[in-house]
Amino acid sequence: MEQQQNQATPNRRQRRAYLKQQGIIKALAKMPYFGEVRSKVRSENIAYGKKLHAENTRRIEELNATRLEAALDLAKNSWKKQGYNATEMELLEEAWALHAIKDKETYREDKKKRKQLLAQVKESVTNRTK
Repeated sequence: MEQQQNQATPNRRQRRAYLKQQGIIKALAKMPYFGEVRSKVRSENIAYGKKLHAENTRRIEELNATRLEAALDLAKNSWKKQGYNATEMELLEEAWALHAIKDKETYREDKKKRKQLLAQVKESVTNRTK
């Protein structure tokens, strides 16, 4: 499915090859840089490129989100099989999210919080099993 979308929206190299094949690039090169036609073509190309970039970014974010959701579901099933209760699973889920999604600005704090959450879960399990 991804390859079909990539074929439907050509990348920059493919678009430039198409323009070159039609002789548009050569014609534009002969025009003045700040001329009306060349400036318009340039601005249209920039707008089209930004639109394609936004679509690709959205598509990649959706793929990442579905991948992370699937991984979280597998982890939840594993935790359930290991015997964790609902509150412990909530803590484990939060710790997993802190580990799976890294933020450069809050990385150290997230790491510390994750460690605390895992310690709480461990303590809860030991208290429950005594």
